[in-house]
Amino acid sequence: MKIVFFVRDLGLGGVERCVALVSEGLIARGCKVSIVMLGGNRNLWAARTGTAEVIDLSGTWQGKKPWTWLAGWRAARQQIKDADILIAATFLMPLYMAYAVSRGLKTRVIGWVHGPLFELDQFATMNPIHRSACQYIYRRLNELVFVSEHARDSLARWLKQPVGDGWQVLPNFVDEKEAKIYPEKPASPTLQLLFVGRIAVEKQPHLWLETLASLNKKGIPAKLTVVGDGPLEDSLKNSAKTMKLDHQISFAGHQSNVGDYLAAANVLLLTSSFEGCPLVVLEAMPLGLVVASTNAGGVYELFGKRRSEFVVETASGEALAELISTQRRPELSIWLKQRAKHYSSGQILQQWINLCLGRKNPKNDL
Repeated sequence: MKIVFFVRDLGLGGVERCVALVSEGLIARGCKVSIVMLGGNRNLWAARTGTAEVIDLSGTWQGKKPWTWLAGWRAARQQIKDADILIAATFLMPLYMAYAVSRGLKTRVIGWVHGPLFELDQFATMNPIHRSACQYIYRRLNELVFVSEHARDSLARWLKQPVGDGWQVLPNFVDEKEAKIYPEKPASPTLQLLFVGRIAVEKQPHLWLETLASLNKKGIPAKLTVVGDGPLEDSLKNSAKTMKLDHQISFAGHQSNVGDYLAAANVLLLTSSFEGCPLVVLEAMPLGLVVASTNAGGVYELFGKRRSEFVVETASGEALAELISTQRRPELSIWLKQRAKHYSSGQILQQWINLCLGRKNPKNDL
């Protein structure tokens, strides 16, 4: 079976990571996989895509140069002529090209939806032309795969239609290849909080400072490490100084492997406005790292019926501090390690194989 993924490129984003890991897993199970890059020539996942055929079409077709469109269309169509399945790994460019080049062919086309598009559009206010084009295509694709039920239901709201029969949920999975065994954390009087991600508006970084301030009021000493960078970094540092919290927060910058930081933390702080299926939580689970999160959509599904022990309904530093102060971390740590087995690569990749073979995956009550 030949499967082709259309991507923008293979940078360090969550979508690109998912494409690399799913491709690697499908190849290990006997599939032939090609990854076609349409918007750039970066492949920062070469160590995980070595057995896939990675094809760079970014020099042939460029969206802002109409005179390249026909040549790009022909080159992309050539790549899928003998493919069984074409997967548009995200919306916009990969989605547009997948729809355009598959016209008249028998290739199955599947759209992969990683985030809650209704909330994303509300937050970012998508260009009206792109909004109409994406909605037009999604309404005409018979098969869509989502990383969470929340992402699925969000698309239904965005399209103003019921959930389709060909819409399946395949969550992201724990990457066991990157897992390491860490020694037990030494006891410390200071609570070690960790945030991993972009320092940007959608991550609500003001909540980090509010949480530290609220923990201080409770007499709970805490420090926060921020792994990542982004446009609000300088503003956040200035706010921390103004609130006299700068001695409680440190910035580690962007890190390609965050395992060491996860292993050293007591609580992973997730403060997003919206999420699809956050990879950092799946990295934290096998380590037993307890999570304190806002009600960011797909994240709560990872905790099943115990969501109230990890997720606050009100996005405030006071609510997060109250949750952190009452979490039974030793018990929750053990539960999270067991919970991670529900998201093992073997289990989720078998669902991908079922999808590719046209089998309906059974609904799991997690």
